[in-house]
Amino acid sequence: MEQSILNLFLFHNKLKFSDIQKNLKTRSNKLAYHLKKLVDKQILIKQKDFYMTSDIFEYLIPYISDKKAVLPVILIFIGNSKKAFLFKRDKKPYRDYLSLPGGRLLIQESIKNAAKRIMREKFNIPVKINKIKSVSLEQVKKSNKILHSFLLIFISAESQKPIQLTDVKKNKSKIIPSDYELITSKDSEIKIKTIESKLKEFLNN
Repeated sequence: MEQSILNLFLFHNKLKFSDIQKNLKTRSNKLAYHLKKLVDKQILIKQKDFYMTSDIFEYLIPYISDKKAVLPVILIFIGNSKKAFLFKRDKKPYRDYLSLPGGRLLIQESIKNAAKRIMREKFNIPVKINKIKSVSLEQVKKSNKILHSFLLIFISAESQKPIQLTDVKKNKSKIIPSDYELITSKDSEIKIKTIESKLKEFLNN
């Protein structure tokens, strides 16, 4: 219900209770309950007879959908085609496999800053970021069904303190297949670029 309410605000700056109820065709007590929850979470703001969106709503816009989206993931490569910094995963997917260090790109982070944060938080390793080596779409399948899709942003970096590297060829069967392919590929450099877009609202509904 809350997602259905938020979907309406993608097309309107403000709505009355009656407008929302008319669009969603739901009971008034049920709607009032979910609107109160959204106001309590500070996603919506109520002013007199109108409900309007807050700044928090702007952060949620890319995620308001019934469809599952591809998850962008940063993978950090330290080493060469023969040896790389890898660690053993302790959670699914690919639990117990050797993996490149990686993580999500958070809002308000640049790609470089995200990579530095991931290495610092997870491994206490300060790094210098070199370049983006490639951007790939990984589709994780089971019984010919796609379970997960990841947009892999593959970055090369240098550790600023001594670390242990793993022999890639000797451990091929233990490494996540997509990670092994990225490590051994010879793609050319992709420039790291952050594009800033300023959001400007129209005054009309």
